[in-house]
Amino acid sequence: MTLTFLKSPRGADPVVVEGRFKVPPERLFRAWTTPEDLLNWFGGDNMLETAKVDLRTGGSWHFTFEEKDGTRDVLHGEYLEVEAPSRLVFSWRHHKLTEAGRGEDTPASEVTLTFEADGEETFMRLVHRHVESEGSRSNIGGGWEASFSKIRALVEETATETAPLETA
Repeated sequence: MTLTFLKSPRGADPVVVEGRFKVPPERLFRAWTTPEDLLNWFGGDNMLETAKVDLRTGGSWHFTFEEKDGTRDVLHGEYLEVEAPSRLVFSWRHHKLTEAGRGEDTPASEVTLTFEADGEETFMRLVHRHVESEGSRSNIGGGWEASFSKIRALVEETATETAPLETA
């Protein structure tokens, strides 16, 4: 399998994912911070059921999705830095819930996103640090790879739909 966006070796700390997108930084930043957009791209094979965002330094985020085995996954954290539209830093915790409602949080890790305008494109870089195990880092790298593909489809399709028509 060819990895388009994952730039760090699988299982390495930090996980580094980056790519170029044919939209302005504001569009990518919005895709990361509005529930309507997040519901359309976030996640690997499983799409989000809910996305709650309190976009401010010290605010929280909370995402849920159902796994194929019937368990619920919850991802949550706190926004540590919000510098629209160029930088977003947040803590990341994973809470897996069983059908009986039991579960446990992973130790907190940290995600830093930067959005740099480059002509008519944006270079987006994600660095996910302090994930405890190599296996978890490998899974996270694969998840971010899939998510970057989905976010590209969302933002570039939306940009095409809203672009003004050229006349001859």
